[in-house]
Amino acid sequence: MTFDAEKVRDIAAAQLEDDPEGGAALCVVVDGTEVVNATWGFADAEAGARYTPHTLQIAQSMGKGVVGAVAALLVARGRLDPAARVASYWPEFGTPDKRDITVSQLLSHQTGLLYLDDTMPLALTTDREKLAAALIAQAPAWTPGTGIGYSPQTFGNYADFLFERASGKGFAELLEEITEALRIEMYVGLPARQRHRVARVLAPAGGAIAEPVLAAVRADPESLFARIARNIPEAMPDPMPMVNGAAVRDAFMPAANMFTAARDFAHLYHALSAALRGESSPLWSREAVELATTEIVRGTDAVLSTETAFALAFQKPSTTYPLARSPRAFGHGGAGGSLAMADPDAGFALCWMTTRYGTAAFDPRQTAVLNAVYSALD
Repeated sequence: MTFDAEKVRDIAAAQLEDDPEGGAALCVVVDGTEVVNATWGFADAEAGARYTPHTLQIAQSMGKGVVGAVAALLVARGRLDPAARVASYWPEFGTPDKRDITVSQLLSHQTGLLYLDDTMPLALTTDREKLAAALIAQAPAWTPGTGIGYSPQTFGNYADFLFERASGKGFAELLEEITEALRIEMYVGLPARQRHRVARVLAPAGGAIAEPVLAAVRADPESLFARIARNIPEAMPDPMPMVNGAAVRDAFMPAANMFTAARDFAHLYHALSAALRGESSPLWSREAVELATTEIVRGTDAVLSTETAFALAFQKPSTTYPLARSPRAFGHGGAGGSLAMADPDAGFALCWMTTRYGTAAFDPRQTAVLNAVYSALD
């Protein structure tokens, strides 16, 4: 194995040259060897706290890839069939407008279950009885299976209840099995004893995050985008105080408020990729990971109005989100420009996390780091 780690570190560090308050972390695992595990800048510039390998950061939508890892675990154990109806595991879910939804459709953003009509305050996410009732009562925004539309917030909570009904264990308990087996650290919400380690997420340069969202909501208050934007009331009118606040650390949203470090994500994706290549795993079979990471749907996203592609919770490479060069690659990005992924054909897994939000669907910093890794393998 040859890998130009110094070149990759230099290019990653360059992404912070014009951002003296920002911080970032990158971990790359090639053929099972950790070749880069580096951090730069500040976890919290106001407090003078440097970003270190022990810093935890909110991963936001990168948590959806972990939902995929848990789904693959249950598939490997014979407890979850992607072709089965969700209602066969969770009977209450099977209302007339949702009774034919399959596990595969639910976990690939094909159901139109994007938000809650009465909104989803952060405190609701920890009241399992009330949350389950709200999720069950919610009507799809379109006939399930006839469209694709990214569900950023409720996605992980639907998965949590499905997993619990299918296996007797919810997402948190299943995640703990994975983290213990791989000796990694991931939390949905952040325990009080770990909060001194958390990074502060920063608004994009120029502060342009709230106004474009508010303008879109005002322009069409009943659009899918607007309803998703209002779904978590604490995110309005500006999501940054929420993302850095105590309430989001107390909440439970597997798709949106996971806290972890770059090394932990990189090693999770390496373990999944190794299983896909046929290496022995205590968690996953090759067949289960292949099923979970094979593309299910691709098309123009009803929420994002651009091309998206999904496997079982994992993103697949698309024109909007070119997360890898191989069609067998899988992963998921996080709000603002973070990325965790694996390319089993190239033999690497990585996670790049940055505190400074970007504004592009696939941030130029992601592209630079990803291209550097591919180049280092040449």
